[in-house]
Amino acid sequence: MPNTLKRLIPDPEVIKLQQLLSSNGYFEEIKPSHGLFDGITFDNAVLFQLQHIYKDGDPLKPDGVIGAKTWWALKNPSGEKQRNHLSASIPAGLTTKRHQLIELIIEEHSKPVFEVPDGSNRSPDIDGYWGNTGVIGLAWCCAFVSWVLKEVTDSYPIASTHHLGVQRMWRTAKRLNMTTEIPKPGDIFVQLFAGGKGHTGFVVAVTEDGETIYTCEGNCGNRLKIGKRSNNSELHFIDCLQDNQTLDFERMAFDVNSTIDNTTR
Repeated sequence: MPNTLKRLIPDPEVIKLQQLLSSNGYFEEIKPSHGLFDGITFDNAVLFQLQHIYKDGDPLKPDGVIGAKTWWALKNPSGEKQRNHLSASIPAGLTTKRHQLIELIIEEHSKPVFEVPDGSNRSPDIDGYWGNTGVIGLAWCCAFVSWVLKEVTDSYPIASTHHLGVQRMWRTAKRLNMTTEIPKPGDIFVQLFAGGKGHTGFVVAVTEDGETIYTCEGNCGNRLKIGKRSNNSELHFIDCLQDNQTLDFERMAFDVNSTIDNTTR
């Protein structure tokens, strides 16, 4: 006798997850099946993990598994709880353009820049990152990267385009042979995920052993954030300036400093 088939029953915990993601600006393009952990919910959960940290300051693991650390971040998605209190400085031994690039992103970070209201993907500064694209109010990490490159180089080095999507920017850079395996301050880091999702920002510093990079990334905890990430296979890099920067630059690790980001948001 065949098994009895029943419709999937929505899970209250999945409903809670979807509500928390939605309240933080996720599910903008396609709505999930209410209460079902479908592919749309999974993709947006991974994107949330890419863009948030746990209370110890370390980034969440982008695996779509909603454990204790991700639940904590979902309940503390912005403001003071998403500050990691990292201060940035400019490594010695960089080319002029890389020095200027990192100087600019540190200036932006110190304003500080955060979404107003939370989850809106907007503020006067964030709206400006979209340039003349006519787009505002969407995930803005890639827009920030494009804006910085235009400000520093007076051009768009990656195919003369103000890129808005991480995956397309990566594919274009790869086609133009602009990718690199060894990150340098001023390079772009990229994280990719199925479903067209991704996250990006700039490398600010690299530790002596090369196992950790420090970053400046937009749309991270609803703000522009100095971050710390493990240099592993999940990260890809773009040498966006193509300026023959050598690997003989100052290696450094940032100390925890609560003064650089003095807002309570």
